[in-house]
Amino acid sequence: MTVNARIAEIFHSLQGEGRYLGEPTTFVRFAGCNLDCSYCDTPLAKAGDKATEMDIPEAAAEITGLTAPGDFVSFTGGEPLLQADFIAALIPELKKHGCRLYLETNGTLFKELAAITSGLDVVAMDIKPPSACGKDIWKTQQRFLETARDKVFVKMVICAKTTAGEVEQAAGMIAAVDRNIVFILQPAEGPNAPEMQTVRRYQALAGERLQHVSIIRQMHKIWNIP
Repeated sequence: MTVNARIAEIFHSLQGEGRYLGEPTTFVRFAGCNLDCSYCDTPLAKAGDKATEMDIPEAAAEITGLTAPGDFVSFTGGEPLLQADFIAALIPELKKHGCRLYLETNGTLFKELAAITSGLDVVAMDIKPPSACGKDIWKTQQRFLETARDKVFVKMVICAKTTAGEVEQAAGMIAAVDRNIVFILQPAEGPNAPEMQTVRRYQALAGERLQHVSIIRQMHKIWNIP
């Protein structure tokens, strides 16, 4: 059976956020998303209007042509786990090339994650509080975190309307799985940006539950790279 995917873009750059900031990375941006977050910075990928349908040989050739052995390949979106069957089929081809595989996800599709997690090296999970996505998905995200626990670090975009209660709930959810999971607070940019004093206060709140809480901005926007 042929497995195809709708892909918005494939490009090589530096990881611009999170725990592996600055690592050379080839980004595979899948089209389509199951959430509608207020701070989304990839609306074209979410809508999928300009996506290209690709099969496994086409995608593998383009990705490996951009990626040195040992570098990361990031499955991002949109929400890449909406096309988990394609990722499952692509993983062996990229592993042959020596790629390290990184999943960037909104942390809602835990069944899809379970089918591919053995082939991944890193899972970067974004916490989506009600103020960002418009609904309560805490229980779903906890199931996801439990599935990803051995390979995961967690990010949470902090906007002007993010509440202390949401940060405390996120930290508590993470701590219930493992207090040593890295938690990164990522201040939003532009009109949604919070005050830095607030972000520091949220860092202290999360630090009461967790061992590793950092504040890291989206550096690719500062570096002016894709």
